[in-house]
Amino acid sequence: MTGASTDIVKIPVAGGILEAELRGRGSTKARAPILFLHGWTLDRRMWAPQLDALSSRQPVIAIDRRGFGQSTAPAGLHLEPDDIIAIQDALSFRSSVIVGMSQAGRIALEFAVRHPERTAALVLEGAGLAGFMPPPKKEEQIPLALYRSLVEAGDIEKMRKKWREHPLMQSPNAEAVRYMGGILQSYDGRDLLSPPPQPFGVGPEALDQVKPPVLAVTGDQETPWRQLVADAIAYGVPKGRRAVVEKAGHVCNLCNAEGYNAVFNAFLDEVYH
Repeated sequence: MTGASTDIVKIPVAGGILEAELRGRGSTKARAPILFLHGWTLDRRMWAPQLDALSSRQPVIAIDRRGFGQSTAPAGLHLEPDDIIAIQDALSFRSSVIVGMSQAGRIALEFAVRHPERTAALVLEGAGLAGFMPPPKKEEQIPLALYRSLVEAGDIEKMRKKWREHPLMQSPNAEAVRYMGGILQSYDGRDLLSPPPQPFGVGPEALDQVKPPVLAVTGDQETPWRQLVADAIAYGVPKGRRAVVEKAGHVCNLCNAEGYNAVFNAFLDEVYH
């Protein structure tokens, strides 16, 4: 633990409130704050090892995205870039290092294209990419229609069980599996009961429009398609970097927190060199 004070903040956005955890408010102002965006079915708790490790160096904030955790704002991927602006304005952040995990990587990329002046850098963990070819093979795809039908039928437990068995939820670290399972147990399926998301996200053809420095990071046991996507992002953006965390799956920041934090810090040291 860092000893940095923790503040729980509630940030008004369209349709409701986002709840967030802020640490290191008094840290050095030489570096932009880090904003952590969690993956699908998870919440801000997934970033605990990073909040503990990084808050002594610069302010860090982890939010419950709309439709998840303690936030009351309804789900809507297309609204989330505007949520980042609301967070930055509420906390008087001129810009942020934005960390997007999996689904949230799409949000981070879109935000960087729309608002490069408010994006100090991007870290994309296990992110997908709209329209990337070849598409993921069947075993790597997320069967959202099935999951939605289970939630609509009131069988959230079966939905959680099936998602827990998906390759993206696997880890060589048994403690990480237990921790992710605890977070998943709180997932209530609100986003699946909302209208299906609108087409959204930066595609391969627009990667050259992403101007801030970008780190594309995966675990060495990440699914093949997402490793290909990370390679493409690192190659396609003007200031791209690629990193692999050993002994880690899709949620590599939890599978091997020490390795992930080392990669993360090395990237930020390069950005602020």
